[in-house]
Amino acid sequence: MKWDNRGVVAGLAVALFGGALVIGLLVALLSAASPSTTTVTVEKTTVQTIAAAAPATTSAAPTDPEVFAGAAVYGQFACGSCHGLSGQGGISPDVPALTGAGKEFTAAQLRSIINKGAGVVDNPQKPFMPVWGPVISDAQVAQLVAYIKAGLPAVAGTQQLEPPADATPEVAGSILYQARGCINCHGPNGLGGVPNPSAPDKAIPPLTGDDFRQEFPPDAIARMIREGSVLGKAPIASMPHWSGVLTDQQIEALVAYIGTLK
Repeated sequence: MKWDNRGVVAGLAVALFGGALVIGLLVALLSAASPSTTTVTVEKTTVQTIAAAAPATTSAAPTDPEVFAGAAVYGQFACGSCHGLSGQGGISPDVPALTGAGKEFTAAQLRSIINKGAGVVDNPQKPFMPVWGPVISDAQVAQLVAYIKAGLPAVAGTQQLEPPADATPEVAGSILYQARGCINCHGPNGLGGVPNPSAPDKAIPPLTGDDFRQEFPPDAIARMIREGSVLGKAPIASMPHWSGVLTDQQIEALVAYIGTLK
């Protein structure tokens, strides 16, 4: 049998070309899989600049949930209006600071003071610690005690609201009504209904209605805010004396807001 030399040559050429192609592909794949060895030089000053611009990763220690809740209750019931926003005092010489109360009193003593008050003062110009037992829940009292025991730390989101400087008296009064805790006893929009078992009518009175308007004109409302109203004996929730705590302007704003209620 004769072999065709031209066919052999052609076959070898195809085989060599295919082998070269396979080898080329393998080299390309290996190059892609291997890490680059290119050297990049970074200036030292650039690294320092980037490090300086990076935000800090440290954060404040998280607040204990019971303490956080106590701070919220402290604000809700306007304790800071008399004792200072962080319990530092300085509002009235008749109201003590609370910064040392956590060490001075036991938890049981603090609960008793909150629930039963600290005695009624006959002088209507002097504020006193009212009875909170009929108004505040046991869970809230426990949270307040935890907050006081923790030293009354500042907790974000629990700050007391303040009216803006350009607010009308009615708007300022509506903010003060909530921020100073009036809403806790007299209810939203002055509708009342908060239980007061030791009171003659078993509830804290509303600030609305024709009967209220006839009995309490604006000057009588202002006097009631300043001098308070104590009906019955402890443990009855009573209207404390706000004289020495609220300014005349704040009292006028509260009166203006109450005048808008139906």
